[in-house]
Amino acid sequence: MSALSLGIDTSNYTTSVALVDENENMIYNKGILLEVKSGERGLRQSDALFQHVHHLPILLQELTRGREIEVICYSQRPRPLLDSYMPVFRAGESMACSMAGVLGAKRLAVSHQENHLRAAIYGSGSPELEETFAAVHFSGGTSEILLVQKKPIGFDCEIIAATRDLNAGQLVDRIGVLMGCDFPAGKALEVLANQAVPESIDSKLVISATMDGMDFHFSGQENQARRLLDVGVQEPEVAYLLLKSIAKTLSKAIGGLRKKYSFQSVLFSGGVMSNQIIRKIVEHELKRSGLYLYFSPGEYSRDNAAGNALMGMDYYKSMRCGQ
Repeated sequence: MSALSLGIDTSNYTTSVALVDENENMIYNKGILLEVKSGERGLRQSDALFQHVHHLPILLQELTRGREIEVICYSQRPRPLLDSYMPVFRAGESMACSMAGVLGAKRLAVSHQENHLRAAIYGSGSPELEETFAAVHFSGGTSEILLVQKKPIGFDCEIIAATRDLNAGQLVDRIGVLMGCDFPAGKALEVLANQAVPESIDSKLVISATMDGMDFHFSGQENQARRLLDVGVQEPEVAYLLLKSIAKTLSKAIGGLRKKYSFQSVLFSGGVMSNQIIRKIVEHELKRSGLYLYFSPGEYSRDNAAGNALMGMDYYKSMRCGQ
């Protein structure tokens, strides 16, 4: 009977549970988006925490296998730093500790960011990345480029570039909601942008990037997008130009960082990086860089618990080998 690892993640906007076996077969991987009232752009932490407490039993009752669970791995904090904290992760931690006590399973606390990285590696085909590689984590709560050092379980992450104001996901959500999309607006904005014909957009219409060294600002892009809408530019064109500006900003930052840091591979994670328009532009911009670019499908880019389940299995295997 194969051992199983259970992953739990309670992020800002998704309650997630995943189950993986010793061969890294993803037996279960589901999430429930937190509800945000129409027209609003976020949730208070207390409201998000309440919804996680409600969602976790719903997701866990669908699991048909429990006795074989050897490890429960959960997100305890946003980043792999001791002072990193966010109340929403207490819901997952509480459930994981309770279940581990009942099942006699081991517990492993990791960070939400490590969860994203491990899931993205799995989703991109588990490539043999170097011991040190670059990773992009662009979401509603984070917009960072990291220098990542592999550990036996999890990762050490050094921020080498980041937003100075808005996160990329916040930018997408704010303009998406302004155009009538529900929050979170990423999928709807991509659908809208796909209605535009890039070759037909007036070349004078541009949403430009603002850089500060290798760091970047997204508030300027928000203002530019608002102005385009105010003067009557069609919404699909504004949506496309906005996604293009994110991709151009990211590509420029990666290109500049490559000159300073000796990484060969770039791993992309976070909900924003599941956007296919952004991916296509980034691949085009960096096609002559000599870098290896690793993207993963949306289910492993967006918030999920797959990375935690996989790290839990990594932990189980290391224990079994006596490491």
